[in-house]
Amino acid sequence: MAEQDTGRRKRNEPRRTSRRSLAARILAGTVIAVIGAGALVFAAVSLTAGLLFQPTVRSPETPAELVFEIRPHQTLRLVARELVSEGLARSAIALEAYGRLQGYETGLQAGRYVVSPAMSPVEILRKIRSGDAVFDEITITIPEGWSLDDIQRHFEERGLFTRDEFEAASVMQPAYRDFEILDGLEEGTILDGYLFPDTYRIFPDSTPESVVRRMLANLQRRVSGEILHEIEAQRRTLHEVLTLASIVQKEANDASQMPDVAGVFWNRLQIRMRLESDATVNYVLGTSRRQPTFADTAVVHPYNTYVIPGLPPGPIGNPGMDAICATLFPASHDYLFFLHPIDGRIVLSHTFQEHLAAKARYLD
Repeated sequence: MAEQDTGRRKRNEPRRTSRRSLAARILAGTVIAVIGAGALVFAAVSLTAGLLFQPTVRSPETPAELVFEIRPHQTLRLVARELVSEGLARSAIALEAYGRLQGYETGLQAGRYVVSPAMSPVEILRKIRSGDAVFDEITITIPEGWSLDDIQRHFEERGLFTRDEFEAASVMQPAYRDFEILDGLEEGTILDGYLFPDTYRIFPDSTPESVVRRMLANLQRRVSGEILHEIEAQRRTLHEVLTLASIVQKEANDASQMPDVAGVFWNRLQIRMRLESDATVNYVLGTSRRQPTFADTAVVHPYNTYVIPGLPPGPIGNPGMDAICATLFPASHDYLFFLHPIDGRIVLSHTFQEHLAAKARYLD
């Protein structure tokens, strides 16, 4: 009987071992599944935290602050979508879900909010929820030389006006006829050159037209009197001076070079030589090349001074007072060419041969 029991146990041992092995595999699978699920949950939480609690990546040209507007009765969903479209958030779904969990679907207060790309989407949403809207003036700085395109892009980035709104306000129209500096400009003329570059404090509810009027008034105040009298004495027009000054502004590396650059261009105009300004080529093509290609300079366009004689139809940007004064009171010399070596200084030449030699020495 003992031998029979021993045989029976031996026959049952493989079955028990198989059951233990199956149980171990099931347990191991369960552990792996739990770990995998946990990893997925962790990854999801980490991703969501990154979408909500970290600022979005912005380009170097992004302003430090901008204005984000909440309209009356605007929904949380629409706010989340607009924050994404402005580049201030990455996921409208995640932001809306967070807002609903926090009870933000009601109580978002209309107004204009000064926000920063350095703020996380959650920080921005909390600021809107708090009602910390802007009722004071916003400081806007327009650098010297900026074109109308640069200005309207900046206003749009700051959340004040759309590009189309400011562009429509920045052309000659009957509402601006009271400005003496605009005498002679035809209806529809782009006001590039007349929008004086400066720092302005603007109320959030300002209209594009009111801002344009402030910029025009600033220029008129600065050129009235002595400067306008000098322009008349030289038998020039303000439009001509602003047009050349806008080129001088772009071609000179600093204010000290502006009289020499202006002198070169006036000398060329006097002998009916084309200006051949690289700045006008960049304006036409929307580029910022240090040296345009031969193909670039051959583009037929009324603002390309490699092709057209004399001044272009109007300014290519909005010059500051240094460029305006340098254009009105240029250096007295007989140079016809100039270039800028890598170190930024100016090298003047009398002839094309001298200019080629300077180019070979400093640029090639």
